[in-house]
Amino acid sequence: MIRWLFNLDSIPEGDSLQLGWLSPWPLWLWILTLIGITLFSIWCYRSAGIARSWRFVLATTRALILLLVALLLNGPVLESPRRITTPDQVVVLLDQSGSMQVPDVGTDDGDYISRQNQMMDLLQNNRNLWSDIDEQRSIRWFGFHGYAFERIPSEEELFPVIDESPGDRTRVDSSISSAIAMSSNSPVSAVVIFTDGRSDQDMNPRDVAEIRSSGVPVIAVPLGSREAVGDLVIEQVTAPNQAFTGDSVPIQVAITRRGAANEGFDLVLQDRRTGEELDRVRVEPSDMSRVESTLLGIPDDGGSATWRVLIEPDTPDLVAENNQNDIDINLLDEPLRVLYIEGSPRWEYRYLKNLLIREDSIESSIMLLSADSNFAQEGDRPLSRLPVTREEFDDFDVIIIGDVPSSVMSPEQHRLLQDAVAESGSGLLWIGGETSTPSSWGSTDLVDTLPFNGPYNLPKIGSPIQISKTDEADRVGVLQISEIGSSEWPQVLGDEQIDWSKMQWAQWIQADQIKPTATVLAETIRVRDQGEPIPLVIGARYGLGRSIYVATDETWRWRHGRGELFGEQFWIQLIRHLGRTSLSATRGDAELIPSLRQVAVGQVVQLRMKVFNESILMQLPKLISVAVVDSNDRTNSDVGMRRNGEIRDTWIGSWVPPRPGRFRLRVDVPGLQIETDVRVEDVSTEYRQPEADHAALENLVEATGGQILLPENLGELDDILPDRSVTEIDVQRAGLWDTPIVFLVLILLLAFEWTVRRVLRLA
Repeated sequence: MIRWLFNLDSIPEGDSLQLGWLSPWPLWLWILTLIGITLFSIWCYRSAGIARSWRFVLATTRALILLLVALLLNGPVLESPRRITTPDQVVVLLDQSGSMQVPDVGTDDGDYISRQNQMMDLLQNNRNLWSDIDEQRSIRWFGFHGYAFERIPSEEELFPVIDESPGDRTRVDSSISSAIAMSSNSPVSAVVIFTDGRSDQDMNPRDVAEIRSSGVPVIAVPLGSREAVGDLVIEQVTAPNQAFTGDSVPIQVAITRRGAANEGFDLVLQDRRTGEELDRVRVEPSDMSRVESTLLGIPDDGGSATWRVLIEPDTPDLVAENNQNDIDINLLDEPLRVLYIEGSPRWEYRYLKNLLIREDSIESSIMLLSADSNFAQEGDRPLSRLPVTREEFDDFDVIIIGDVPSSVMSPEQHRLLQDAVAESGSGLLWIGGETSTPSSWGSTDLVDTLPFNGPYNLPKIGSPIQISKTDEADRVGVLQISEIGSSEWPQVLGDEQIDWSKMQWAQWIQADQIKPTATVLAETIRVRDQGEPIPLVIGARYGLGRSIYVATDETWRWRHGRGELFGEQFWIQLIRHLGRTSLSATRGDAELIPSLRQVAVGQVVQLRMKVFNESILMQLPKLISVAVVDSNDRTNSDVGMRRNGEIRDTWIGSWVPPRPGRFRLRVDVPGLQIETDVRVEDVSTEYRQPEADHAALENLVEATGGQILLPENLGELDDILPDRSVTEIDVQRAGLWDTPIVFLVLILLLAFEWTVRRVLRLA
């Protein structure tokens, strides 16, 4: 009944009530109003012809009516004040960038886990902490790498599960700023960020200023190793696809030092099947970010060489998985086919001819042009004439041109030999001479295969010289001359007191004559009155093949000191180096060629397939699918290649690698199965400096008024979170001007005054 009289439906039952006003008058207005009501009420009945007591009663009633009206004008209400507290929220950011995959966190059992696993262990091992915080506050979870994104845990979990691929960028400051902005619907106690601090950009002052102006402290939990641990990475391994059994195969390795990895290490070549160590190179500590070295392996069985390149660091390395790389080389157990053309029987010819004949891995054909018609040409496969067709030139892997005039071959033969080098990948070895090479070849087509420019009438050096290999020779694995039981360049070849190590004749090739694409493989050690070394062995690519020029014919002198040892190493390695280019250029029915064999994630790779077999070409459709197969032999995607317009033997397409790894691009259609390899590297800054950056976190929390909370102290988080909850007074009001009780009181007062006036017969 009372709730109806006072219209209390809008106020919860049981709440305390108090009188309030919507438009309260000031005190002076109330005083004037009361005076006015009193005077007006007295004036209304001052001259009424009734008893004084009735005048008092009627004036009082009139005053009460007017006072009630005045009260209603002030908006009387019944108020029920309630305290409402809005709890604050804790914003938690979880780093999901690529650097979180780095396993640099030591465990009690001596193993290493990734920073991401460290973070998930911290969340899992502190479930009670998150449960307590969630009871008092709300927790808002975010993941971040290049930007922040909200993560909502499932109903069964206190925190989200991270199962997405890691991001390749990190923006710590902007992610914090974005998370605060997305959480602005309620007060934020603090931002708790789990991160290794590694960001691919410096802190943005604008983002830091926004965080500071928000007044929200940042509590950073640093993940990863506190001490900078660098990472050695085998970035690239270059090896021939095919080689000869017994060949000294060069394996060129590029190693990148990331972060603080300036320690020394051993680079090892190992047989995967037997575990046998084939070669080892020591790399000393340095600040060089990239190191290139060459390992040499000698396969002794046919079939294939299954080798592994390993890094053995002096100190623990950040990521052990990128310290090895497997390579497979197809081995040919057949002799290398060599044609040697010489003008006269000079001493170098006699030595090299005998070497080619007795070398089991070489099938030689030797043409001595100065011999008379009755002379029996020598070699394993003697010839009666020089090749005159392209097929006859292609029958040889390496062609050696000694000191012979260019006129021994016709211009057509010059062109055919040039095409054999450029298109079939044949190797061409020039041996300089005093009479014709290279002077008589300057006006022929073959001059383009020489690794230096004219003038070609080269002067002789004029004094005895000694030879030494260059770093480029080490890189490509040639001129690896050494004493028995040693791997170092023989000191005797540089000893000025030893006459047999000196070459009495050599051609003088100026340094500015060397073509831009050519490299010097050997040079003089010392020359009288000459400060700079003079090139003696120069190599260059020419089309699919390779050309090498040797500017001396005096290596036979080494026989006086070491017999056949040094000479065999010198010539056999050069010949096999040239022969490997012939193997790599050998064509099958078709070839699938990527524009790049080592690319970055997201870089476009152009694909081209060329078919050489006419019978297969007639059967192929216009659209061919290329399967992209990862290292686990799983097909990741398919790439379409279309026939290239009018060029009916060529198909083209493109592929964009989505992630790092080694991939095989495979074409498997009826009548044709070919494949090729592409290695995809992640070159983002996430992996260039993989060590944690705790110093950046310290700078961030200092600039934003936060603090560092070490992982082992995470249990103290609840105690240091500031209380940013907001308490508000919510007043529920029920107006009295339209309530039944006010209406009844007003009616009763009016009725009472009217009744008394009627009884007293007042107008």
